[in-house]
Amino acid sequence: MPRDKTASHEKIVEAAMREFQEKGFERASMKAVADAVGMTSAALYRHFDSKQDMFATLVQPAVDALDAWREKHVAASYDILEREDTEIMWDFNGKNNDVSMVLDVMYQQPEAFRLLLFCSAGTPYESCFHDLTDQSTDEMMCFLQACKAHGIHVREVQRDEMHMLVSAYSAALIQPIEHGYDKADAERYLKTIVDFFTPGWRMITGL
Repeated sequence: MPRDKTASHEKIVEAAMREFQEKGFERASMKAVADAVGMTSAALYRHFDSKQDMFATLVQPAVDALDAWREKHVAASYDILEREDTEIMWDFNGKNNDVSMVLDVMYQQPEAFRLLLFCSAGTPYESCFHDLTDQSTDEMMCFLQACKAHGIHVREVQRDEMHMLVSAYSAALIQPIEHGYDKADAERYLKTIVDFFTPGWRMITGL
């Protein structure tokens, strides 16, 4: 992990972010980062132990923020279920939907999420999107079962079907991050996506 928070360290972080975004982890070079900030490679290693260490420093805060949001999201979903107020799930402006995940979490540090989602091949983070999709699929399947236990009618959906739907939806939601849209444009784009997907979700789940 980084050993200091000096001005030169911040310049390294900015240069590393550019290098990874432009080339991806595998093609990125520690030497290129060092050259960009006018220091030797040996001096750079006083800040980071390795290229993996450097990349982790840039993206781990994004992972932590996403994990924290997901914990709150799951808890809030079951609270909605207990109140038998599932209609609120479809509110675009609500704080417990996937749009909130993008606008309120990913857009707090969009460059880090761009690295995490699109530039992480060759790192322990490269399966991030797949893992996110798997977790979301399992959470949705469990939620539908909980709805049934509460006497709420839902349709039977196979897990592989749900996985395909969640994959398509998630891929659409993260497009603003991939393409670097500003937050205002992202919100408009996401409204279109939600308007498109919501009738399908309601039909498939029965909610």
